[in-house]
Amino acid sequence: MAIALIVVTVAAVAAGARVAVLHARLRALQAEAVTDPLTGAFNRRQLDASLAASVERRRRTGERASILLLDIDRFKDVNDAFGHAEGDRVLRALVALLERRFRKIDLIFRAGGEEFVLLLPGTRFNDAFAVAEEVRGLVLGAGLVAEWDLSISVGVAELGIEQSVRVWLEDADAALYRAKRAGRNRVAGRPSTRDQAAATAVPVAVRLS
Repeated sequence: MAIALIVVTVAAVAAGARVAVLHARLRALQAEAVTDPLTGAFNRRQLDASLAASVERRRRTGERASILLLDIDRFKDVNDAFGHAEGDRVLRALVALLERRFRKIDLIFRAGGEEFVLLLPGTRFNDAFAVAEEVRGLVLGAGLVAEWDLSISVGVAELGIEQSVRVWLEDADAALYRAKRAGRNRVAGRPSTRDQAAATAVPVAVRLS
């Protein structure tokens, strides 16, 4: 009887261990499905889902949200000068730097290449613009590449009322283009055309370094 009880107990423990392993593997697979394997940031699929959720909350509850579209300036030059392995290290270091700065509710996505999107829930345009400027200065002073003034350009866009994900991203992309065209290492953006009362005095592009 005692031996049978021991056998049953061992079998139960083994079964529990197998279940724990399966759960761990499932969590790992779920994480892989929504994250970028190089940087650990969320991937484009998760970006689309998260922005869609923000649009729905804006429509239902009026909750504000802003995005920062961030691009590393002259990143091709970094790869050409130091190699792609160093470029990959820089991307990982940038995400780690951003993760230390942002709130737990803020989300970081790799949109592709050296371009990232930062989603700031509950954030109006003016506050998002100030955060973008802080991040721009943070990256410039971080020394992510030895003997190289690595900088970023950022486009800021607040989600407008009844605005789609596509238009929201287009607003941020247009702002990023203005920042690049103005000379890089800059932040650019403006409030949604449906929320103009927010801050018409905010400059289109600034550089504080």
